[in-house]
Amino acid sequence: MTRRTRELLCLFVLFHCTVKAAEEQIVEFSNESDVDPFAESLYTGNIPPFIKPLHYSIILKINMRDWLYSGRVHVLINITEPCDQIPIHSVGLNITDVFVATYVPKERGRRVPVIEVLEDKTEELLRIFPRRLLYEGVYQLFIDFKNVFVSDSFWGFYQSSWPDEKGWENKMVSTQFSPYWARHAWPCFDEPKFKATFKFFVEHESQYYALSNGAVESREPIRAGWIRTTFERTPDMSTYVTAMIITNYREIKGRSQSGTPVKLYGSYTKLQRSRKMLDTTIKSLDFLEDYFGVQYPMSKLDVVPVKRFGVAAMENWGLITAREDIANFDPLVHSAQWELQARVIMAHEVAHMWFGDLVTPHWWDNIILKESTVSWFMVFACDAIFDDFDFSDEYMVTYELIRGMDKDSSVNSRAAITNPEFQTEIMNMFDEITYQRGGNLFRMFYHIVGAESFRAAVHNYLIEKAYGTATMSDMTQYLQDATPEYDIKSLIERYTLQKNFPVVHVRMLNRTHVLVTQERFLFTNKEAVNDSPYNYTWHIPFTYTTDAERVDKVIILTERENIVELNKPATWIKANNDFRMYYITNYDLVGWKKLYHQLISDHTVFTTTDRIQLLSDLLKLVTADKLDITFPLQFLTYMKRETEFGPWKLATEHWHELMNKMSPAEKFAAKIYARDLIDEALKDVVQLNTSFNKPIKERLLQFILVDTGIAVDHPVADEFIDKLGNTSRNTLEEGTEPGIVYLQKLRKAQTNKNYWNELLETLPKLKDADEIMETYQILCDTNNVTALKELLESSLKGSEDTQQAVLDIISKTRPDIAWQFFRRNYDTYFEKYGDSLFTMSYILQTVTEQLNSNEMYSEVKSFFKTNKPGTGEPGLTAGLEQIAENIRWKKNHRHKCRNFFFTYARKHAKGKN
Repeated sequence: MTRRTRELLCLFVLFHCTVKAAEEQIVEFSNESDVDPFAESLYTGNIPPFIKPLHYSIILKINMRDWLYSGRVHVLINITEPCDQIPIHSVGLNITDVFVATYVPKERGRRVPVIEVLEDKTEELLRIFPRRLLYEGVYQLFIDFKNVFVSDSFWGFYQSSWPDEKGWENKMVSTQFSPYWARHAWPCFDEPKFKATFKFFVEHESQYYALSNGAVESREPIRAGWIRTTFERTPDMSTYVTAMIITNYREIKGRSQSGTPVKLYGSYTKLQRSRKMLDTTIKSLDFLEDYFGVQYPMSKLDVVPVKRFGVAAMENWGLITAREDIANFDPLVHSAQWELQARVIMAHEVAHMWFGDLVTPHWWDNIILKESTVSWFMVFACDAIFDDFDFSDEYMVTYELIRGMDKDSSVNSRAAITNPEFQTEIMNMFDEITYQRGGNLFRMFYHIVGAESFRAAVHNYLIEKAYGTATMSDMTQYLQDATPEYDIKSLIERYTLQKNFPVVHVRMLNRTHVLVTQERFLFTNKEAVNDSPYNYTWHIPFTYTTDAERVDKVIILTERENIVELNKPATWIKANNDFRMYYITNYDLVGWKKLYHQLISDHTVFTTTDRIQLLSDLLKLVTADKLDITFPLQFLTYMKRETEFGPWKLATEHWHELMNKMSPAEKFAAKIYARDLIDEALKDVVQLNTSFNKPIKERLLQFILVDTGIAVDHPVADEFIDKLGNTSRNTLEEGTEPGIVYLQKLRKAQTNKNYWNELLETLPKLKDADEIMETYQILCDTNNVTALKELLESSLKGSEDTQQAVLDIISKTRPDIAWQFFRRNYDTYFEKYGDSLFTMSYILQTVTEQLNSNEMYSEVKSFFKTNKPGTGEPGLTAGLEQIAENIRWKKNHRHKCRNFFFTYARKHAKGKN
């Protein structure tokens, strides 16, 4: 018996227990035979469908000291058509041996000689050529490999190291495989449709713990200082949600109501105040398990913070990874704003355990089935867990819908379902169209279908598609079956297979009849073409509120022009209750004025979300040059009576954007207008205590109003900050909301040059990432051009988060400085972020979108003719569009805006006299 034969026999024995059930899972891969409007004739990867993995057994040997690892992948594959090669994804791996064998249950496999192994770098494949043709049947593929842990990227299998509180070096290796990076860690069939079971065997130093998707079966010593961790076999899953982490973190733990153990990891000091996120995870699991009516499929759920992480969080099945400031959220350090996001992000990842992990999109064109769905279910869960914020309406509109519509108002937008072929196209699917737009499409579907019918459709989808893949046509059919009274299929197709959205024009013909028309909404019609199979028409789900009634029962309007008869005679009408349908509304001037007078008379007639919608619709119509800017500015004066967070968030953000476009004289007049608007609300919120334990909506409202008060030199805000004394991060145990502490330090730095200099001197000595970020944010709030340039230079030596944050902050106040710095250091940024999932796009948009001249527009375009944007192409496109929009705004609205503020300031001065 040769050495290789003995080795093959040993491996067969070792892995037999992990693959013995595989023969029961051998199924032929079949394509849909029916015409699928969502996925017809689309590219779905470069592995032929007649080769399908059934089970992976993976042995890894981890060397943390030298950042090296080696391993063996043993894959059981089912071949349903004769083939002369086995293609498998592999990138950058040192392949040391490959062999193929037949598979017969309970018998020794027969080796099939391999005559050639080619590395296809273009397709990122390892092409394995056996000596003979492989006929239908089950085969075993063995691949030995070596690799190093990546140090300059957030993707694949990569390393992190950092000093702890005592200065000792901590080490971690972790994975981030979505969407196509598992192939960088070990050979695999790295496409979402190829689901298989996995079993990991990991050898590592004994001072570390290994974590993966499955629970630990055993930890056995193998030699001095080394152990082997064996994990339980997983259910069928896609490669992009497999995960491996080696760390020395500690844990806190709990259990779900159904008994699932849930652990949250982190350093000892971080875990002391991380209970909130553990509770959020467990409660999300409990709620979603009950709501879906489908038991959580894994035997445990871990949440692990990763020091160097390129996204907010990742839904690895049974092993969620997240940024440290999310997983180890600390109420004494992180603001109310960050707590709100941490809640939602954690619920988002837990929802993925069903949508994306249990049922997976067949290909990335149907990413809506995993990201858009959970962008709706995350707020469902948060509403069930927390009673201090309206997530389903106020959060979804304020944080998600408005942002998604801004992105979707461009001619360069895309349909929710778009087939990506190249890797950059796949990366670019993780954008506002998928998350913000897509989440609100499912919010709309929910309200059209109805709560119980929607829940039944979701339950049936998960049950019948469990452990498999799906397309949007599958989901559509379940929703249609649950809602026979509506042609929901035609409606869904129009909202997912064409880009943009409608503006619905509403005009009262008389007290009982309303004319409703629709047209495609774009910020600018320049370069717009009719490339839609539906001619950019939509089925409009119409709901409305009048002074006589509120009608939430949906009326589906299918024509370009429709007459709606009201149930009761009315004086005014507001369409699209709570902004639950994916369109904006425009009224004739008479209609807008009636709504304004109603707000002045009693704004509480409209829900908080309705008031947000009115403001958002007005601002979008101004951007599209469909309304004069002076009317929204007058409309905003109703805010003197506003007491809710959502409208104030939108109004203050808009005001800050306007301030960045104005001259010093114009800003002086605009501040008078803003001080007048916030006066009553500001006086109310400063009466509230500053505790981080009060309801989150109160904390959020207090922060944005005091922040705006400081920006407009309101004496009430200044007095409020001065009364707080010298609260600092070290005295937060007193219970002060961290956001308020930040505002105090900001105000002190603005008024005390010595304090600003002290912060600058302490910056290099700071170790805590959150404190570094906060200090940069305060220091960047200066008009000192030399100081801003120095801060940008110093940020390049800091963490990735610091580099992005400093660019972002300075871009908003001095975009010319930020752009020129970025341009000079482009190679550095591209080397770090050129292949990142979100970051390059975010940076390119950040450093360009505040520029506002034809010269700068030409300069940016010219620069990127010779410099590749990498995955930042969408951000560059959005930035250029925004520059053009800024130029157009200056031409069409700036003088009107200036005249309005000057007139308002004069009237205000006369009123005081």
